[in-house]
Amino acid sequence: MTDGVPCGRSVTEIYRGGRNLLTTHGAESYPGLRVVRPGSAWLTSIIVPEDGDAVVARGGERVYAYDTVDGGHADGFELGAGDRATLVRSDLPFFLVEWRIERAG
Repeated sequence: MTDGVPCGRSVTEIYRGGRNLLTTHGAESYPGLRVVRPGSAWLTSIIVPEDGDAVVARGGERVYAYDTVDGGHADGFELGAGDRATLVRSDLPFFLVEWRIERAG
C-alpha cells in the first residue's frame, strides 16, 4: 500500500500491483465487467478490468503481491464485502497498474 487517506466513513488506499483480481464468485456478481474462468476445474475466476472500471467486492477478491525478475514490486491486497476497487491507470513500469480502494465503512 502506498497511501491511506480517511474519506468520510471509509478509507481510501492506493496500490500498485497486478491488473487482474482473483475471485471465487461467478461472472454474474460483476455486471458490466469481463470475468473469465480459465477452465472447468478452476475454483476461481479472474476479473479483467479496463482503466476506469470499478469492482464492487462481494468479499475475498484479491491481487497477489510479487516481485519481477527485473526489479519491480507489485503490491497485493484483498477486498472485503462492499469495498470498491477502481483501476486508475495502467501505464506504470513493469506492466503494473494503480488501484484506488475505497474500504466499506
